[in-house]
Amino acid sequence: MKHLTLILIAVLLIATSCSSSKSIRFSKKPDDIVKTESLKNFLAINKNPKVVLRVNEGSYTVTENENIDYLYNAIENQLLASGFVVRDRQLFNQIIGNKDNNIDYEVLKNKSDTDLIIELTKLDPKIKYSTNKYYNKNNDEKIEQSYVHERFGASVEFKVVLIKSNEFAGVYKFNYTPCTEGCTIKKSMKELNKERRVREKNGPQGYEGVEKDELEIFIKDATQQLVAEMRG
Repeated sequence: MKHLTLILIAVLLIATSCSSSKSIRFSKKPDDIVKTESLKNFLAINKNPKVVLRVNEGSYTVTENENIDYLYNAIENQLLASGFVVRDRQLFNQIIGNKDNNIDYEVLKNKSDTDLIIELTKLDPKIKYSTNKYYNKNNDEKIEQSYVHERFGASVEFKVVLIKSNEFAGVYKFNYTPCTEGCTIKKSMKELNKERRVREKNGPQGYEGVEKDELEIFIKDATQQLVAEMRG
C-alpha cells in the first residue's frame, strides 16, 4: 500500500508540472503617428470623404499561394462603416495609370471623383517578441533558466494623401503586441525544451506569423484607429 501511495504521489507531481500555471506578458509597443492640421480641417468640413485604398506592391511578403485580399476588404469595410465613400481600387489604378492624370492631380481628382488616397505602405505579420521572464500563479515575476518564450506580433502602416493639393497629409503606424494581458503557458518545460531542440535540429522552417483570424481583427482595429486619428 505504501508503494502504491508513492506511485500516486509521483503521478500527481508529474501531472501538476505538465499543467503549468505560468504566464507571460509583453509591454504594448507604442504606435507611431504623424498627422497634419490640413487633413483634420478637411475632414471636419467633409464628413463623408471619397477615398481609395492603394496597396504598395512591396508592402507585404506573401507566399505563392497566399491570398490576402480578405485584409484589403476588411480595411475597406471599416472605412465604409466609418462613413467614408470607398472607390474601386482597380478602376482608380486604371485612371492613375494614365500619365496625364498622374501628373495633374486636379485632373486625377475630377476623373476619379476621389478626395483621399489611403495607401497601405507596409504590413508585417511576423514581428517576433521574446522573453525569458514569466509570472507564477501569485503574479510574481520569475526568470527562466534555460528557455525563451516567443510569440508573434504585427504592424501596419498607412500613408494619406490629399489628392487636390497633392499634399502628404499623414503617416500612421499601428502595432499589435501579443499577450499584453498575459498568455498562459500550458505546456510543461520538458515539452517546450523538446520543441526547441527539434527546431534547432531542423533549421529554419516555412512562414510563421500571427494567425489569420487574429491578424484580421488587428487590421480592423487598426483601421478604426486610423479613422479616429485622421479626424481627431
